[in-house]
Amino acid sequence: MRSLMRWDPFRMMRRWDPFEEMRSMQHEMDRLFERVLGGEFTGGHTGSWTPSIESYVKDGKLVFKAELPGVDPRDLDVSISERELIIKGERKHEKEAKEENYVYREIAYGAFERRFLLPEGAKIDELKAKYGNGLLEVTVPVPAVTKARKIEVETAKEEKKLIEGEAKKAA
Repeated sequence: MRSLMRWDPFRMMRRWDPFEEMRSMQHEMDRLFERVLGGEFTGGHTGSWTPSIESYVKDGKLVFKAELPGVDPRDLDVSISERELIIKGERKHEKEAKEENYVYREIAYGAFERRFLLPEGAKIDELKAKYGNGLLEVTVPVPAVTKARKIEVETAKEEKKLIEGEAKKAA
């Protein structure tokens, strides 16, 4: 039986990526749990996955962006509970192929849920969500964050005299 994998000299010369190692380890752990905890091992991911998220503040709004390629917007649910933003959804299989037809399978399918605590004072009534090109963007106005400032620590008079005396000796 011939192997489907070919030797690739350029693959051997790729730069080492520790995150790729972690992703590979996560995939292997998922496969192990799938085999041990039930269900037939399919060589791919089913059940749940975790989309990548980034968050930042821009123009007085807290922005969350979620990468959701292949997710139908009808399968998305963005909600708020008290001060917690909840993003739920599901990426469904488009077509079921027979397992023996897969050469390589790494795309994760299934349900996901992410939760984020919003800062106090966030204007939850003005929260907006839009989806396009596989990217969900949620924005919510937040109060301005006060910038850090240095606070001088006062010392006892005796310590202050000692410090001033040492400073004079050093000069």
